[in-house]
Amino acid sequence: MERMTGFDASLLYLETPQQKLLVGGILIIDVSALRGEYSFERIQTEIARRVKEIPEFRRKIYDSALNLGHPAWVEEYELDVTQHVRRAVIDPPGDDHALFEMCGILGGRPMDRSRPLWDMWVLEGLAEPDTVAVYFRAHHALLDGTNSAAILRKLSTAGERPTARDLELVRVQAGGTNPIGLVAGGAWDYMVRRPLTFARLVPEAVALPFKLRRATAAKEPDTSPSDVPRAAPFTAPRTRFNATITPHRAVAGVALDLADMREVKEAFGVTVNDVLLSAVGGGLRRYLRFHDDLPEKPLVALVPVSTRADGPGAGNNRVTVLFASLGTDIQDPLRRLRAISARTRRGKKQTKSALRPDLIQDVAEFAPATALQLLMRLYGDFHLADLHPVVHNLIVSNIPGPREKLDFLGARVTHMYPLGPLMHGSGLSVTAMSVGDTLDIGINACEHLVPDPELFAQGIRESMGRLLELTREKGGAGGGGAGATTTKKVPAEKTPARKTARKTPARKRPAATKATGKNPTTKNEG
Repeated sequence: MERMTGFDASLLYLETPQQKLLVGGILIIDVSALRGEYSFERIQTEIARRVKEIPEFRRKIYDSALNLGHPAWVEEYELDVTQHVRRAVIDPPGDDHALFEMCGILGGRPMDRSRPLWDMWVLEGLAEPDTVAVYFRAHHALLDGTNSAAILRKLSTAGERPTARDLELVRVQAGGTNPIGLVAGGAWDYMVRRPLTFARLVPEAVALPFKLRRATAAKEPDTSPSDVPRAAPFTAPRTRFNATITPHRAVAGVALDLADMREVKEAFGVTVNDVLLSAVGGGLRRYLRFHDDLPEKPLVALVPVSTRADGPGAGNNRVTVLFASLGTDIQDPLRRLRAISARTRRGKKQTKSALRPDLIQDVAEFAPATALQLLMRLYGDFHLADLHPVVHNLIVSNIPGPREKLDFLGARVTHMYPLGPLMHGSGLSVTAMSVGDTLDIGINACEHLVPDPELFAQGIRESMGRLLELTREKGGAGGGGAGATTTKKVPAEKTPARKTARKTPARKRPAATKATGKNPTTKNEG
């Protein structure tokens, strides 16, 4: 038995039928290189063998009404893989639209908490020969984005050489149920450990404003435009997707060329993450202009930052957060990129200098289960997210992908579109992961608020293309560093005609969705 951290447990308490706190992804898999002929039964059997080395796939929730502390994880010794790995056939013609539509339907289904909190669908019927898709999801309390990438690596290597220890590995992780240990440990946690943690947090909370002020007083000059506001919670403008969400999901994906993103990065001395945020900001600007919903103020993204590299720690989720302005009020793509880079650099410095890596985890230890569950149900049922100021517009996360070749049970993974969770008041999530030479971006949205995420995906692709085009034009004219100013005036934006945008043909396979910077129909978009 392994006690959950307060942060992991909070993700269970915050969940409602509408607010499913799940992470996952869509894998596009080339099965032509498999040894032997592909079959779903073979995939199912292979996963059943490999879960012996993946403890996250065998953990389930263990709790009691007498437990004063957070729930615990225990092992599911009799794991039935057939309850977790299923097959579905995509509707004709089996293109990207049909694939993403199926994943959106599956993403809206509830997850059974009596079993380990993950499931997987093998999706057949794709138009491309020798190709299947795998839609995987797990509860956020079990996995975060970094852990999800690690799970893919484990599926690639686990069980390649079966040993006599395979059966032993099932019993060396969380362990079985222990009612006395659960109740006694919960009492110790509630009456001893939490008061000690509270006593330690009080002086830290008092000193936090001074640390933030000291960290904000940067030694380096602020090179961002003076009219770009700093991103902060409750300063975001309200848009069409900032409202109470429903249980239904709509998903989409787009692949960007990492070589193109690195070209922009090197030209302006920024990071790949800055280029991603700029492309997302440009995509949002296009999408909201199409719907006549672009606010004057820039949209604010919540950006999770992993703290695993800061040292060992407990729990499945180890993150802090920063708020980033996406510059959606700036037409010039290069100026938007510089503004985002300057603000996020200062935000990272502030977060690193003022916030201890495990501060959020320590605060979450005090999360009251019953009160938080009741509060979140009332929050959703009474649509309170529609009434108070918007905390943030969306979540944007960039997950480090595997450096080595990625495969799935011996089959090559050509694309992996990660999907993040949604919360009331923020019905849109953008998650990116590098796979080979591409950066695959998954878009998860509330179907009621964003019924057309493929239009947003198209906007990201076109925004990246325009950014690359301007970078090459400026490079030919002499270039400039991160602090340089734009000397060439960017032509006015042209909002796409509604009929044209709505009749966009179905996307080709993911490999064909890379940004090229050569879309003449939207050349003047920002």
